[in-house]
Amino acid sequence: MTSTPRESPFETDGRWLKGGIHIHTTASDGAVTPADALAVYKWYGYDFLVFGDHWCITAARDPAGKLLVIPGAEYDARSPEEASGFHFMTVGMQEGHAEALRSVRENPHAMAEALQAMCDYLVVAHPYWSALTPETIAALPAAAALEVYNHGCELEDELGYSMYVWDQLLNRGRRWDAVAVDDAHWRRDDHCGGWVMVKAKANTPADVIAALQAGRFYSTCGPEIHEVQFLRPRRLRVRTSPARAILFRSNGALGNGRHASAEGAITEAEHELPDRSAFVRIEVTDAAGRKAWTNPFYFSD
Repeated sequence: MTSTPRESPFETDGRWLKGGIHIHTTASDGAVTPADALAVYKWYGYDFLVFGDHWCITAARDPAGKLLVIPGAEYDARSPEEASGFHFMTVGMQEGHAEALRSVRENPHAMAEALQAMCDYLVVAHPYWSALTPETIAALPAAAALEVYNHGCELEDELGYSMYVWDQLLNRGRRWDAVAVDDAHWRRDDHCGGWVMVKAKANTPADVIAALQAGRFYSTCGPEIHEVQFLRPRRLRVRTSPARAILFRSNGALGNGRHASAEGAITEAEHELPDRSAFVRIEVTDAAGRKAWTNPFYFSD
């Protein structure tokens, strides 16, 4: 058995970068211009953005050069045989493929395969809002991550959290990372509510994308995760910002959690996973109910 066959962002060199993924503008159905969106996210201390306008790669840049924009777009596909439809968020998307993708719009699996060849990082958007099951997602030929939290879907319909689908995929042995996103349309206060903290060498497209691909990030709605350390092959220590709970999520009841007293907070927890655990991911909840998630660590190759 090996404890962590993937690189941990908490033990690698680099710096933490705050990133916003899946943001709409007036280039599709958003209510603010790309320039105005950039100004807002810059104000809130973001380091990079990926716009997710529908079927449109939004060209935008920060005049000061401090806020990086990585090309991206959102694409949808629906099979006539399926009640639910897929939405895909792309990061590092190449230009000039819209017409080719329209030809597979009624075949989500073919679209996922095509997008995988056209972008650097592929995300299945808002699984809960789209009524996607673990089985329909697991049948996809390829994807890197799913949205564990979608701020816009949570504010609009309370369909933003997709931990159950994520855990069911992991329980089936499927290795999926997850991201927290805004899906901001600017029709309500739906921006700056879900983001990723990426450990990268530098704030460049190549370095950010490489970190995403390697899973060197955690996702959050507010809580900070400072450390995840393996003291022994299956024993972890986690340090966080003040939290109501630090949860060690594994195969169902094989996980465990540490909880603060009624009016207190915790900032550290340890737990040892049993031999039957195939993976562990950390989930942190603060006093306001906001969450943060690490990507899974696996206990076998």
